[in-house]
Amino acid sequence: MTPHERKKHAGTLARDYAIGSYCSSTAWGGLEMNVLRFLVWMSQRGWQAVLYAHPHSMLYRNALETQVMVRAVKSGTRLGGALSAYRVAGYAGEDNLRFLLVHQSPDILAGVLARLFSGRFFRLIYSQHMHIGGNKKDMLHSMEYRRLDAWVTPIQWLADRVVEKTNIPPEKIHVIPRGIELERFTLNRPDKRAARQKLNLPEDILLAGVVGRLDPKKCQDTAIKAVANVRRSGHPLCLLIVGDQTLLENTGYPEYLRQLVNELGLQDVVHFRPHQRQPEYAYAALDIFVLPSQSETYGMVTIEALASGLPVIGTDDGGTIDLIDHEKNGLRYTPQNDDELTAALLRYITQPEFAQQMATQAKQDALDKYSHTRQCEGWERLFGRLSAGDTLNTF
Repeated sequence: MTPHERKKHAGTLARDYAIGSYCSSTAWGGLEMNVLRFLVWMSQRGWQAVLYAHPHSMLYRNALETQVMVRAVKSGTRLGGALSAYRVAGYAGEDNLRFLLVHQSPDILAGVLARLFSGRFFRLIYSQHMHIGGNKKDMLHSMEYRRLDAWVTPIQWLADRVVEKTNIPPEKIHVIPRGIELERFTLNRPDKRAARQKLNLPEDILLAGVVGRLDPKKCQDTAIKAVANVRRSGHPLCLLIVGDQTLLENTGYPEYLRQLVNELGLQDVVHFRPHQRQPEYAYAALDIFVLPSQSETYGMVTIEALASGLPVIGTDDGGTIDLIDHEKNGLRYTPQNDDELTAALLRYITQPEFAQQMATQAKQDALDKYSHTRQCEGWERLFGRLSAGDTLNTF
């Protein structure tokens, strides 16, 4: 193992076996951030945590700055996943791996092969981050999924889709909501003035905001059009868009957004800011949060906005349906419908008591459901069930 691979590896840990995550992605978005966050949190709880990732990926590089052990897994050949699996299997014994998590559908086969190559002494778990597309009840998918010990999904809506579209036994499907470090968005949340100063924003504006990568499926253009509509109705609403284009992708979408802003005459109204390493400042700067995505699997940014005590608006699709209870802790609208989003924005602006009611309930729901401690405890219960009666050499 290289010195970099051992960087900041925790010393004496409470557990005598390891949790590993294999992720072949070279992107840097919500999925990859969640993979790393979870390993860091489990490491802080006394678990040995190991990341198997491409050495040129942002995930790998960012992991080197944490206490998580990092292993370089790069095939570099047409064998692709098979060679990666062989390398993970080789590390598994040295790392005393007992649970291997994979996070993308293409990586499931690599996990299956890694366990086969290693002698099947660790449990294999799929941690779902994205929608499951199409029918997966064919023979090949069924054979692959049958070798999973568990399928973990963050919300019931996704769990229902898995039951519908696969042959995975329902007892192998577990719902464990993803959490956040709530204190960053509650007790330690910066005040609005400080947040706006940090982001170089005017202090005296009414501000809605979108947080997330700049991607056509995130539909920031819908938010821009809705803000233009709101302003035409006589309310001086401004918009903050926080995020970068997806790494290694060139969709032209950021340029389209700026062109749209110019066409609508919103150059002094729409403020673009890059991805923030301290996202709590972005939420603290806002008066209203908008999630305009076409279909969001889960939406960590929505949870962060709920925890920040903001009036929240999200789309009536995907996992957002489970996060935002319409007219109870926020508002939902039809994806890509700027007229409906305009109406939701105006409702918050013209009914401040209703907006405060939604914000108060949003924060309470986040405190009740979305603590990262609660997430880790859920995974620990699953690990306990999976390993009940087992010893390391009987996997």
